[in-house]
Amino acid sequence: MAVTAEVDIANMALQRLGQPTISTMTESSRDASICNQLYDQNRDYCLMLCDWDCLVHREFLPYAGSVAIAGATAANPVVVTCTGHLYVDGELVTIQSVAGMTELNDNVYRVYSYTSTTITLYDTDGTTTNGSGYTAWTSGGRVLRYGGDNWVYVYDIPTDCLKVLAVLDDEFGEHTSYEWRKERTFLYTNIEDAGIKFVKIETDPTLYEADLVEVIAARLAWFVSMRVHSDKQLRAEVRAEAMSAMARARITNAEGKQDGGPPDDLWTDAR
Repeated sequence: MAVTAEVDIANMALQRLGQPTISTMTESSRDASICNQLYDQNRDYCLMLCDWDCLVHREFLPYAGSVAIAGATAANPVVVTCTGHLYVDGELVTIQSVAGMTELNDNVYRVYSYTSTTITLYDTDGTTTNGSGYTAWTSGGRVLRYGGDNWVYVYDIPTDCLKVLAVLDDEFGEHTSYEWRKERTFLYTNIEDAGIKFVKIETDPTLYEADLVEVIAARLAWFVSMRVHSDKQLRAEVRAEAMSAMARARITNAEGKQDGGPPDDLWTDAR
């Protein structure tokens, strides 16, 4: 079966169970409803199993919370104008590349008051940042999210990133000595102008390799079987098929390695 849509993979799963095929994932039938409920979570789990060639991407990262500075007051406290920021009271920020009011650069500040276009700077101890004696702001600068004592830089991770595989330098070089930490949608590291190698959440099944289609369909059949079949033997068989497909994927993965066949113990179980 040529895979051109998610429903094709769902039908591969249903056919393993002897169920009739469906026309769409959203049609008003029991099997379509079950497949629709399970498909996304099952797909994303399978995407994480291996470093599939079709899913591995590399991108440079934007600095987290980076907004351009349009002005700063030499007053007590300093008020920075930066349209479009998302900072709120209590957050820690740092400032870079300001011209004129260079006293602001490379320090850590706490946001204690803000509007949609401004943030008021306080020192980390809660006292106001007194800029009364600072040089006048002339141009430039940016506000960035502060990475904490252990990290120099914080980056935003792409929304379609499923799993970070490695952090890259400014030439896309990959080294095991690079230290980094992922928290929520942020990546913390000491690498300037960093990028990442990552597994992308790819929802277009026409881009999937054959092994990936097999894994998604086999695992979906296993979970659907628990909803639609009381036959314990059938459920055991489709589970064994799913486990074997996942084990084979881990062996062949996406590195172009030779396929050594499924592991003996799982192959025996499947028979």
